[in-house]
Amino acid sequence: MSRILPCFLAVAVVLGGCARTSPKIAEIQDAETAPAQSAGPEWYWFSDSGIHKADSPANIPGRNFVPWTEAVRVADTAIVDGTPSFLINHLGVLAAGASGATVRTDPARFPNHSAGGFYRTENGMAIRLYRDSLFAEDTKSGIALAGYDPADGTFTDLLYAADLGLPSQAQCVALDRIGSRWYAAFKDEKNGKVNFDYLEFPAFPARNPETGAYDLSAFRKLDASAYQDSVAPFAWSVAPEQLRTLLAAIPDEAALSVRVHSRSARAPQTYVREGSGDPLACRAWLTDDTASALFADGTFYFRADNSTDTVKSLRLPALSRGYVYGEYAIVGKKLVASWEEQRFYETGRAGFLEITLPDALY
Repeated sequence: MSRILPCFLAVAVVLGGCARTSPKIAEIQDAETAPAQSAGPEWYWFSDSGIHKADSPANIPGRNFVPWTEAVRVADTAIVDGTPSFLINHLGVLAAGASGATVRTDPARFPNHSAGGFYRTENGMAIRLYRDSLFAEDTKSGIALAGYDPADGTFTDLLYAADLGLPSQAQCVALDRIGSRWYAAFKDEKNGKVNFDYLEFPAFPARNPETGAYDLSAFRKLDASAYQDSVAPFAWSVAPEQLRTLLAAIPDEAALSVRVHSRSARAPQTYVREGSGDPLACRAWLTDDTASALFADGTFYFRADNSTDTVKSLRLPALSRGYVYGEYAIVGKKLVASWEEQRFYETGRAGFLEITLPDALY
């Protein structure tokens, strides 16, 4: 296993809130020019076999563009048992540890399946896996969820499509937790015909130890319209005050789409604000006393103390045209942010950088 990021330490966060204020935006130096507390940004890139460090972005080798479902890229991030973890498609889980970070993988699952995201289920931490029928030669496995044990870094099969009374080859192409309910979309393609099944349920089923069957009495099938209504992003008006305060400096007429992480949520939640132009997309983390957000262009907003109204901003190193920042995690005073090269629905190079956040941010 590859061992990298010796400074990628564990941190625990919990969801919190605050009273709405009009924040003061304090711009600080760019990450590349801020007073150095380390040698500067450290760049890492993905290959089919692992993670590699680059002396500079210019030395990262090119990659063929492939559909994003098939690219080695960061698909999601979560705090797993107090440990910041990145889900890397077709590779595994990059998790921090006492002696550094380790890539945890499983040759029976990751190379041959696309990884959709982390989920906190009733049966423990899980990872959604699927195979895209447009690009996979064989989609017979039908696995929906793999269990992930952070204690020893192992993976197990949790749930297959057939366990839910669906065709064995059906693929779980979407999974969301909205309120107290789970919503899943399964795609089945056979003889050139595509069929979708949409499910709503309060909890993932447990296998009956005597019969081996699953109790699906609480499961309900939805039509496409009811499913789309159920999983639609939340309106900005119901977004946590902590988030709205963090991004209050963004003009009201600008459209927003924010994917929010927290330690306690079963899955990320998305909030949207209607406005002019294409939505400004970002990822955000809300903790008991901090809030942060990273936009695709590297603009980073940070509020270190919910009791104050000061929001500070930072610009990460500029990426070349066609590249964007994505998922990220804050670990102590380290920021680890994923990046990737995009072309329509395809991804080329991908990886992440690590920087030391300047003291002025706090």
